[in-house]
Amino acid sequence: MDLARFAGTAVFGNLMAVAPDLVEGMDPTDSLPTRVTAEDVDGLNQVTNVMEGMDYAFGGGLSRAAVLGQLRHVHMVYRHASYTPQVRTLMQGALARIAKVAGWMAFDSGDMPTARRCWVLGLTMASEADDPWVTTSLLTDMARAAIHGGDAATGLSLLGMAAASASRATATLRTAAAVVTARAHGTLEDQRQCMTALDTAHMHFDGRDPDAEPPWMGFFDEAQLAGDSGQALVPLAEKGVERDRAVELLSCAVSDHAADAGRASALSLAKLARLHVISADFDSADQATAQLLPAAVQVRSARVRGDLRALFDATIPYGGDPAAGRIRHRVQQALSVPEVRG
Repeated sequence: MDLARFAGTAVFGNLMAVAPDLVEGMDPTDSLPTRVTAEDVDGLNQVTNVMEGMDYAFGGGLSRAAVLGQLRHVHMVYRHASYTPQVRTLMQGALARIAKVAGWMAFDSGDMPTARRCWVLGLTMASEADDPWVTTSLLTDMARAAIHGGDAATGLSLLGMAAASASRATATLRTAAAVVTARAHGTLEDQRQCMTALDTAHMHFDGRDPDAEPPWMGFFDEAQLAGDSGQALVPLAEKGVERDRAVELLSCAVSDHAADAGRASALSLAKLARLHVISADFDSADQATAQLLPAAVQVRSARVRGDLRALFDATIPYGGDPAAGRIRHRVQQALSVPEVRG
């Protein structure tokens, strides 16, 4: 404190404010660029890439406010700056991307009203830019959210809307749409359609050209595909159908996820642990839970917390079984860590 006061006095004069009061004077200025170039738009996209990476690693609840602030800033630039027609299209694409990221982070943190607003803005901008890549990804995200919320029929409708843009999108974007289609059919317990969609997803993935993919789809690697495929099979596996394949896919995802895939790894581990509990394989459930919990408490994601609660609930039918009780107690401790919302 003495050092801060000394330095502050040397630079600003008699600075007597304490730290909380200093923050009140840090409001951003309203200055906006009068003219935007393609290089400026590239800089905005680089910021979006960094924020998306943070979301992928740590979940949507920690820095969501910062992403929404960036969305407002990019929207203000789009509305008030001047640019050539070509740069206008680039700006629309940049705004669609940041709206996509902000919407996904809002969904992951459990704020669906904000997610919907972001996604509609993103779709509007992507449509005006005639950007099939972002359009396909946005509709896939929206379908995933609908399925997560228990409305697989709406999810399939959204994926149907994505068919036109997906036909002009890359192989990895078509892979993502197909694996979410599998998740919808899995939720509806339609084994045949689920497996057909998974086969389609793997076919698209095998035919991808990494050099032709958008950089922001770089997260969708073999581990992501395995995790998404395994999670698509979970509703069937809970009924005793395709359980071995679901466990195999989720195990592969857990083994292969990159170090910066914190949330994806936690989601795969939570579902893997739950399938082991349902199968009464408590040794494997113990191992998966031990690996899950340190990762889960580092991720600020409503979806991860929901999966932890589902894992807790899965142990209840086993009553006083010591192994089930041990898993239940450890999960309860993890859930007791306060959730941070950004």
